[in-house]
Amino acid sequence: MSNTGTYRPPVVERSDQPQVVQPAEPATRPVDVSPGIVVESRSENTVAVPVATPMTTRTKNPAVIALLQTANKQKSSGQMNAAESSLERAQRIAPRDPDIYYQLADIRRLEGQWVQAEQLALKGTNMAIGDAIMLRRIWLLIADIRAQSGNQASARKARQHAMQY
Repeated sequence: MSNTGTYRPPVVERSDQPQVVQPAEPATRPVDVSPGIVVESRSENTVAVPVATPMTTRTKNPAVIALLQTANKQKSSGQMNAAESSLERAQRIAPRDPDIYYQLADIRRLEGQWVQAEQLALKGTNMAIGDAIMLRRIWLLIADIRAQSGNQASARKARQHAMQY
């Protein structure tokens, strides 16, 4: 570690699971010049570095992961009420987790409750903004819901929407 004469404390990211991030050495000063490009200034050297946008930045609470896995097993064995209870518990822990809305919508789809299924899935799209993989999964589920309810034209539109991600 080089001694630059300035102390830079670690940054603690506040999320479901806090992570300590140590500062890079030597110290850099990022300067945003345009979307997707960051200029790093290191003493006399200045470099433009393209920055990849992550598909998702969500971290899951281990309890939510366990509850989602339990709900999947329960759903697979036909225990829809138990799966729904597990998902509701997960939702109390992580109310903005789009995977929970996806799973709840899928249960409603399997039960033939098309309107509720689509509403839950659409709410999941709002929670998944910025997560291309999850948005595609949810829109494909919406397409299945619409197709199974007999609305083929809307199902095609939902599939086309899914392909944008």
